[in-house]
This record gives sequence, structure tokens and C-alpha cells, in this order.
Amino acid sequence: MTTFPSDGSPSPVPNKRVMIYRESGSNGEEGREVQLADLTFEPLDYEVLANAKLDQPMVIPLAGRGTIIGGDVGPTEIGQIGSFRAELQSRFASKSIGLVKGGWLPSAIALEDNSIVLPDRCVVAELDRRLRGGVAKNGTRGDFIDLFADSPICINPALFALEGDAKEHPTAESAQRSLDEATRKLRSALPNAILIAADANGLKGILGLIEDTRDGIGSKQDFLVRLNPALQAPVGKRRVQAVCDEIVATANSFGLPARSLVVLAALSAALVPNGKSPAKGVLKFKSGYGSREAYNALADLRSLELLMHIFAIWPDQPVMLCTADKDLALFWAGLRASKFVHRAGSMTFEMDPAPLVPGISREQWLAWLKG
Repeated sequence: MTTFPSDGSPSPVPNKRVMIYRESGSNGEEGREVQLADLTFEPLDYEVLANAKLDQPMVIPLAGRGTIIGGDVGPTEIGQIGSFRAELQSRFASKSIGLVKGGWLPSAIALEDNSIVLPDRCVVAELDRRLRGGVAKNGTRGDFIDLFADSPICINPALFALEGDAKEHPTAESAQRSLDEATRKLRSALPNAILIAADANGLKGILGLIEDTRDGIGSKQDFLVRLNPALQAPVGKRRVQAVCDEIVATANSFGLPARSLVVLAALSAALVPNGKSPAKGVLKFKSGYGSREAYNALADLRSLELLMHIFAIWPDQPVMLCTADKDLALFWAGLRASKFVHRAGSMTFEMDPAPLVPGISREQWLAWLKG
């Protein structure tokens, strides 16, 4: 059994999450109880998320480790690192998903004691809808995100401002309005939260990111608009190779490498049978698709790129991108990105996106990467 300070009991370690792990004996009876702090959980993978019903109480396969601080243990075990593996039968739903290195976790479980949370617009709206003054509003069903109210978590609202609300590059004025809106809603929902980069310096950083990505996003918008006729409907098996060749050729014409997220997403939209790739949900192809719709899709992919840059620049800082977009979360989990490196002003990473590009041989994948 696991419990966090939200069960009404005080944490034995102030400002730290504590988990109580109760072992089960071979005869089904309860075994000893172990209290753990400094918790880290192993991220969950693509398959678990694909099969999860996030709008209802979840059964979650959890594994991780923590420092033993108490329970039915001997004095020599206090301070030792203990590992655990359990099935958490939770009363909480998890509409908001925490994207972390290596995969995903339900939002509150993804938190570490010094985590920084990057919520997207949907999550800020969900917090505003669910909580006031840190207390759940009447009529809301329990969700892991409600546990954000239990501790002074650090939240950076930059994504809210970066996404914008007009399906186009934010201006300085609209970015300021978005930042003010995010700050107001977060302070109302989570009064104990510590908001970082929510001031003038934070706005300056957001505007810098907007300018840094302006030129690149233009060519990616054109790339998506051109491919919309080919990818709007599910791609039949006999057309897959021709459509993938068209995607790679179009990417080359716009100077986009095959390993860029937008090109990978387009390939995934073609390769996963019956139009069931999460990438298709991310790219949002439809009738009348234009630059505004493309920008909306690229804002989501940019949030993942920003997350990877943070992993590369601050490798020891726990960071979680919190999203209510299951397709975006599945795309991240399927990307299986790792080995984030920042060098000479650029970021590199490795990926093994097998869930996103089924049936593709290593040779074909490498050929696409080489262009």
C-alpha cells in the first residue's frame, strides 16, 4: 500500500513526500511496513499508457526506490536505499500525465521533492476547474493532479504563454496576457505553489524562445500543410511506401531532417495502421488544414523539444511536462528518447521510436535519417 501526506497524517519528513510500502506475505497476509522518502519511480512505457483509461481510478504497475526512514525495520536499515515493485490500486484518475525522462507517470507520482512542473494550457485550465484555494471544488472526482495542492511545488508557466491562444506566434502583448492568466489561475488553484519565471524576466525568456523558433516553425508549417491531403485520411497498406517516400522528399525540400519530431510524426501518421498513430492526433490533420492548425500542432511538438533541451542543459534537475493530451503523451512515450546532450549551443539526443514506426527495418530507418 502506498500513501502520501494527503491521507491526513503528517509527513515524518517535512517538505518531502513519504510512501508507506506494506509487504504481502506468501499466504496473502500483510507483512512488514516500510516508510520511504526521497522517492524516485521508474517511468511507465508506451504500452501501459496506450491501454490506460485515464478518466477513471487506475491500477498502476509501480517500481522505484527510496531512502528507508521508518516502519517495521531494524536500526541498521534506516538511511539505506530500498527498492520496491508493486501494483498501486488507486482511487484517483489521471487525466493529467507527467512526461519525464524515459516515459510517463501519473502527474503527482511523477513529482520528485525538487521537481519543476511545466503545465500546458489544458492542465492549467483543469487545475482552475478543479481546485480553489487548494481544495477540490464540489462535483469533481478524485484525480492525481489534486495532490499538487499538498506541497509547495515549483511551477513554471512558460508553456502556457508559448502555446498562445490564437494558433499563431504570440506577440509580446499576447504573451504577457497569457502569462498573467496562467499566474492568476495557478495562484487561485494552488496557493502553496512556487511560481518561477512568472515575472518580467520570465517573460523576457519566453519572448526569446518565440523569436528563436520563429523561422524554423514557418518551414514546418508549410511542410504539414503540403502533406495534409496525403495524411488526412488513414493510409492504406498499399500506399504506405509511396506516402512515406513523399514525406521524406517533402521534408528534404523544406530542409527538415528526418529525425526532427515533425517529420517523425508525419511518418508515424502514415505507418501506424488504420490511422491510429498518436502522431495523427498531435498533427491534427483535417479538411481545411492551414497554417494556424499547423502552428497549433507544432506548439505541442515544441513543448517536447523544450523539455529535451532542459534535460540536456540541466541533467540533474527533475522536470515534468504535465499535459492532458494523451496523444502527445503517447508520442513522447513512443519516441523513447535518451542521452540528451547540450554542446556548442545545440542539443542532441538518441531515440528508439519503434512503437511509432511499426514494421520499419533498422536499415530503412537509417536510410531515412541520412536523407
